Amino acid sequence: MPSLKEIRTRIATVRSTHKITSAMKMVAASRLRRVQNDIVHLRSYAHLLKHILDQVMNYLPLSKQNVFMKKKTAHDVLVICIGSNKGLCGTYNALLIKYCRNKIDMLQKEGSKVQLMVIGKKPEQFFLKNKDTELIPGPHHLIEKPTYEAAADLSRQAMDLFIKKNYGRVIMVYNRFKNAVVHELTAEQVLPVAIDEMLLKRKAESAVLPNERLILEPDHEQVVDYMCRQYIQYNIYRILLDASASEHGSRMTAMHKATDNADEMLKNLTLSYNKARQAAVTRELLDIVGGAERITH
Repeated sequence: MPSLKEIRTRIATVRSTHKITSAMKMVAASRLRRVQNDIVHLRSYAHLLKHILDQVMNYLPLSKQNVFMKKKTAHDVLVICIGSNKGLCGTYNALLIKYCRNKIDMLQKEGSKVQLMVIGKKPEQFFLKNKDTELIPGPHHLIEKPTYEAAADLSRQAMDLFIKKNYGRVIMVYNRFKNAVVHELTAEQVLPVAIDEMLLKRKAESAVLPNERLILEPDHEQVVDYMCRQYIQYNIYRILLDASASEHGSRMTAMHKATDNADEMLKNLTLSYNKARQAAVTRELLDIVGGAERITH
């Protein structure tokens, strides 16, 4: 049985750890609430913006589709994986890395040449060891405090790469936030922007009546190009917020479990300490009684 001093040392260590995990849990919960409120509003806005874009595309000839909406025959694919810069968030990064590897393997089996951009130092450390996929340096600071300005910079970088390197697709791999405990691993195509096929089918089957036409200024192409770029920026911003909220949720859950485990350890160590102290007191009493008996005899 450990000595009283050893048990006291362990109790002090566990209490210190308990304070740290409890504080980290509260910090993660506070950050999660802020990001969660932004996600709810942004999802609705991005969905409405996409619906308007689909409606506007109904009035644009197919031959004049925006460059960010045209399907390409190129097989090169850019995968952007969004993880975290810090640990202590459970299996968040491990599951993300596994899912991303499976997605890359599937794309390569389809004949695509894959290049990978990693946002987050933790997953980057893993993929740097994996020489099968070409890595493009990613802006790790984006995931710390996602802002629209940072998302706009990332979207412009993605659009530039999409055109200059002639990628067929740009896919973002991330955790889609559902609640503090549940988040879904997702591979979402952000470029080219998917067009509502039902609208195109309806456009091909029936002519648009003159009184249904929209007045778009300065012209259809410029309006569609502006809306398309705006949609890509807001969509990437939403994805960054989803990933950030999922990270905070995972860290909050992990720290909650760690705090509960520390509580359980404290109970067990306190019980062991009391037993050891009781045994020590009993031994001392037996020594005193034994010494008194020897004196009397």
